[in-house]
Amino acid sequence: MRPTLSRLYKVIREHLGLHVTGIDSRVTRRLFTPGASVRNCNGLCCRTGATVSLDERDKVLSHSRIVAGAMTSNARSDPSRWFGKRTTKDADFTSGRTINTRVVDGTCVFYRNDGMCALQVAGSRMRDPYALKPAVCLLWPLCVQDRTLEVGYAWFTRRRECCAPSRAGARTILQVIGPDAELICGMSSAGRSRGGGAPR
Repeated sequence: MRPTLSRLYKVIREHLGLHVTGIDSRVTRRLFTPGASVRNCNGLCCRTGATVSLDERDKVLSHSRIVAGAMTSNARSDPSRWFGKRTTKDADFTSGRTINTRVVDGTCVFYRNDGMCALQVAGSRMRDPYALKPAVCLLWPLCVQDRTLEVGYAWFTRRRECCAPSRAGARTILQVIGPDAELICGMSSAGRSRGGGAPR
């Protein structure tokens, strides 16, 4: 079944541990070039690390052996080097606090030499590629900002064939994330909940 925006929104609210109470109008507008797809990603968005909830961090650390086995980073044998030390209040997450993944050798500690995400590879070994992948990474170039689902601005890449918006667009964000949106929507039918469950 093809994912709809309302279905995706519901999964984000109820299963990804994100507070979202509205949808920005850009989400329904044609902002991307005809061939734009997340399948054209070159991983530039992984260079600066990711913001994760404390629940997501704890879940990754509880599977540290599997994660370490999927990593290529120099920090793979030391889970204490995977996340920063400072936490931040963040109302966009149901857990209320976030932390960043560390950047090691110029990329997120979980970015692999082959361009894959170690958390997604580890999840695949657990029979669910999205079991450990942070919600912000899973959704990109969709994002939640001030409790609103919106299109990320892709400031770190100008690659229009991937996810950088363009002035004269032909595709919506839902078309750009197509196959991933279908997998994300499947989380609800599988009854999985991440990052603290439904918003309080």
